[in-house]
Amino acid sequence: MDVISNTLNHIWFEISPGVEFELKRYAIGTLSTFLVIWVLLGRALESRKIRKPTPRARQIRRELTNSFLTVFVFVLLDAVIFDLSGFNILRKYDDIADYGWAYYWLSIPLMIVLHDAYFYWTHRMMHHPKLYCFFHMTHHRSHNPTPFTAYSFAPPEAVVNYLFVPLALMVVPLHTSALFIVLGVMIFKNAIGHCGYELMPRRWARLPVLGWMTSVTHHDMHHERANGNYGFYFTWWDRWMGTEHPDYLERFESVGRRNRSGAPEPIAVAAE
Repeated sequence: MDVISNTLNHIWFEISPGVEFELKRYAIGTLSTFLVIWVLLGRALESRKIRKPTPRARQIRRELTNSFLTVFVFVLLDAVIFDLSGFNILRKYDDIADYGWAYYWLSIPLMIVLHDAYFYWTHRMMHHPKLYCFFHMTHHRSHNPTPFTAYSFAPPEAVVNYLFVPLALMVVPLHTSALFIVLGVMIFKNAIGHCGYELMPRRWARLPVLGWMTSVTHHDMHHERANGNYGFYFTWWDRWMGTEHPDYLERFESVGRRNRSGAPEPIAVAAE
């Protein structure tokens, strides 16, 4: 019994920092988004709710249960995969002098662009009829998502989402603090993308550069229709591959035209 107890204590000692980090990352990203957008600004943003009705508590409880399971999967994979760094498989480093400050700041957007490509193609793959039920159907049970949908995955999908970081670190050197920044951007983008309230100005999606970034409406339409709009940060893969919903821009702007009552504002017609 002492051997089993000591082994369990050792395992917990090894994984407890990962548990604490992943729980904090999830809680900070989702709870702050929920409290700011749903609670503090809910009345002010009422006309910006993309779809009604607001999800019920039962859905949120299910999302939290799935999310804790996802955190558990992430921590287990952390314990296994990041031990490989001792064999120089993962190119994570701690001394900025190794690559310099210019590379440090370049590596963060580089990882985001790579993550967007990885997310698009794996996300689209998990929508294949032969893979959907096993990987992705759990996530789409949240037909009208909330910030807590961010981690509401079946374990196989959690594995797919997790694997981006170690795969990227085999190729891209990344400072530890830069990795934390990238992980922070991931969870906040994920929580906001599922918040159900459009936060961007009405003309945003048609702007030359800013329009490349996905809006809340972009991903909300994906949950509504369970296909298309597969991108995470950017719209370019959907546009290049023809998977963006053809009425996305119209839908985005229709949310921006609503008045406080929720009805579309009249479109001004220029005098002849």
